[in-house]
This record gives sequence, C-alpha cells and structure tokens, in this order.
Amino acid sequence: MKISTRVIAATAFLGLAGCASIKPVEQHDENAIISSYTKAYNDRDITAMSALMHSDIQWLSVEGDQITVVADGKVDLVAQMTDYVASPTATTSTLDGSIADGPFFAVREIASWPGADGSTAEQSALAIYEVSDGLILRVWYYPATQ
Repeated sequence: MKISTRVIAATAFLGLAGCASIKPVEQHDENAIISSYTKAYNDRDITAMSALMHSDIQWLSVEGDQITVVADGKVDLVAQMTDYVASPTATTSTLDGSIADGPFFAVREIASWPGADGSTAEQSALAIYEVSDGLILRVWYYPATQ
C-alpha cells in the first residue's frame, strides 16, 4: 500500500512539474509575423521581407522522403527572392488556415497568378514556419496541389 501511494504521489508530482513548464502558445505573434511576411511578398517589398528573416534562415523543400535546402541564410534567400519577385511568373499568396504549436506555425498557402487564357490560376501547399526571437528561422514547404 505504501509503495502504491508513493508511486501515485511521484507520478502526480512529475505530472504537475511537467505542467508547470508548459508555456501558453501565443499564436498572434507568429500569425502577425507570417502575415506580415506574406504581405511584404505580395507587395514585392524585399526590405520588409528581409526584416522578418533570421540571419540563419533556411528555406526547405520537402518531397517524399527528401528535404532539399533551397536557401541557406538571409543573404541567399534575399538574393533568390529579389530575382523571383522581379520575374513575370511571380505569384501572389494568400494564407488559408493556420495552427501554432510553440515556435512552429503551419499554414495552407494558396499561390495565384494570371493564367495564359487570362483567368486566375492557383495551387496550394502546406508550409511550416519556425519563428525564433520574432524572426522566421526556418520554412518547410511541401509539394503543391491544385
């Protein structure tokens, strides 16, 4: 009986200790950062985009069991984005749904662009942003769907 009581007490203590270390998720912060980044992208404002990037930012593409580093570091990503937003094939993005879990913020991103026939073409993809110290540290992009 004493062993059972000690086990229960220890389990309860460990459970409470674990709860004490859980910090509430402040989704509005990550949401504001990712929304601001998306707005800057849509505005083709590289300076505003850059201000939201961590110096060690990584842009990763996830395809099946492969993860490819598309951009490694702020200088690399800014150079790529500068070229991309100047191209005639640059898209506009809309965020559709999100969920935050600690420093991670998952979104469904819908990219749209003018189609060859004048209509609007679009596709969506899931992305997970990791935010550190109020800046985007890492982004994982998953394959697009139509």
